[in-house]
Amino acid sequence: MPAIEAKYKEVISNGVIVTSGIAVPGLFVPALDMAGVGATWTVMTGAIAHIAELELTPAVTAKLVSAAVSAVSGYVLGSKILTWAATPLILAFPVAGVPAAIAVNSTLNGLFTLRLGMTCASKFSRPDFDASDVMELAVSIAGFLVKAPTGEEISLVREILGLK
Repeated sequence: MPAIEAKYKEVISNGVIVTSGIAVPGLFVPALDMAGVGATWTVMTGAIAHIAELELTPAVTAKLVSAAVSAVSGYVLGSKILTWAATPLILAFPVAGVPAAIAVNSTLNGLFTLRLGMTCASKFSRPDFDASDVMELAVSIAGFLVKAPTGEEISLVREILGLK
């Protein structure tokens, strides 16, 4: 199972919990979902940088988070469209449909947050990493965030959320 380095565990876990919770109202108001995720990622990324003793300006942090939000927004939009396309099924079977849609949205938010947090923690911990490397990270962030989830990642998100 992927492991979160101990000194970053609380910050990343809190980010996963918050963004997974945002997914519930975010299912019905997608703009709220991305705005809440972006704000949470900004705080989480800044906290990870602080723990790693890396000085990032708010502008640099914002650029990294903007790149991350842009990287996943197409994926998230696609999942929202599929969710809304399934609305007739959700309405026909609300007892199963609504919780399933919420579970998918919460898991995606948690998964993307976990990946961003673990990637930032890994990169920021390198002794030779500096603020100029953030731009390189921002350019390559899509490759880290948007890939098929592994069972280990999903298990870790579930563990953080207390579902396992």
